[in-house]
Amino acid sequence: MRALKLDDVYDCFGNTPLNIDDLQEYYIDVDKGRGMTPMKKMKRLFEKNPGGSYKFLFAGHKGCGKSTELTRLQKELQKDFILLNFSVREELDIMNISYIELFIALMKRLFEFIQDEKKIKVPQLYIENITNWVKSKEIVEINDKYMGVDIETGAKAKGGIPFFADFFAKFTASAKASSSLKETLREAVEPKLSELILNCNLLINEIKAQLENIAKKGLIIIVEDMDKVDLARGEDIFYIHSAQLTQLNCHLIFTFPIALKYYIRFTAIKNNYNDTFDLPMIRVKNKDNSTFEEGRELMKKIIEQRMDITLFDDPGIIYKMIDYSGGCLFDLFRMIRDAADNALDFEREKITEKDFKVAYLYLKSDYENTIAENRTDGISVDNYYKVLVKCAKDKNKKPRESKELLDLRNNLTVLGYNGENWSDVHPVVRDILKERGKL
Repeated sequence: MRALKLDDVYDCFGNTPLNIDDLQEYYIDVDKGRGMTPMKKMKRLFEKNPGGSYKFLFAGHKGCGKSTELTRLQKELQKDFILLNFSVREELDIMNISYIELFIALMKRLFEFIQDEKKIKVPQLYIENITNWVKSKEIVEINDKYMGVDIETGAKAKGGIPFFADFFAKFTASAKASSSLKETLREAVEPKLSELILNCNLLINEIKAQLENIAKKGLIIIVEDMDKVDLARGEDIFYIHSAQLTQLNCHLIFTFPIALKYYIRFTAIKNNYNDTFDLPMIRVKNKDNSTFEEGRELMKKIIEQRMDITLFDDPGIIYKMIDYSGGCLFDLFRMIRDAADNALDFEREKITEKDFKVAYLYLKSDYENTIAENRTDGISVDNYYKVLVKCAKDKNKKPRESKELLDLRNNLTVLGYNGENWSDVHPVVRDILKERGKL
């Protein structure tokens, strides 16, 4: 529902991505503001080869709308494809994730799907193969120590598929909760991983062989929130263990850390996958800092779709928020929520200039706090500010990549835009640099 009063604004501008049911009510196509249409190309490739096994990486800054665009893609493909997606942030420990856990979580998702889809029949020979894997010495020891599943009784009582759905669900939950299990996975499961991948592919092949039974043409698995892993973990998963990830015999989309796109090994990473797609910010300014009206108007449409804009005391406030967001929907939504809350605190019925200033100051304070010393890598605050100044002054908007710049891209103080693939300092951070006399 569109917000018709300030009390409703908070819920209409939440941080959660749109689900399929919300798309019709809230979604606005902003491809022209981004300057590229990665989802259309991805959709074409899937439709051209539905039974294939493309492996795609999908990158973009936090708050640029990746999850919503993936939901849009799912809606457009759901007639002809099985689309299985899972969030590693919800299923696993995003700060300490390993590539082995991805396969365990994937098995959970596949078994859950087959459990719910009665028209997919799994042969008894496969049930026996995966049962043997579960009953192997290494997996039994892990189960006894961390999970406590009664394998013998459970397998007999629940039957094959329901038992495996439950077993891999508990396996996934245990991997998320226990740091010591993560070490055990590396020692005990990694030598048996090829067997797990084989079983995973056998299960995928059974699903694909029976697609006609459910009037589908292909299978796509979407792994979300992998863009939130840190640089070192991202390199380990997407580069060092790319051979394992790309063995799966179905279409796969991995969200991908934006910092890795600017990393020295990105070309090597890219060569291991079929294609990489980048979702840039919506452009509201040009490289010369002049206004890009089309992008601004698209962002205004997003606001209008979610709230009655007469709730703003002055339409100019809307454009100030859009400009200071830098095209980042996450920041735009946050400013609107904070401004509406401030107006409510002072019993106003509309968002005023005072409320905008409060929301702006909250945002600026947070960005100022993110520019902090990196003790792990020995990077000082001054070094970060020097890189920001260089980026802000660069007329070509093509700053030289460095460890400092990778960190600044990760915390959104430097944003990537479309067309010529250029970057600029976040507008709020530009104000911080001016206040400190650096611009």
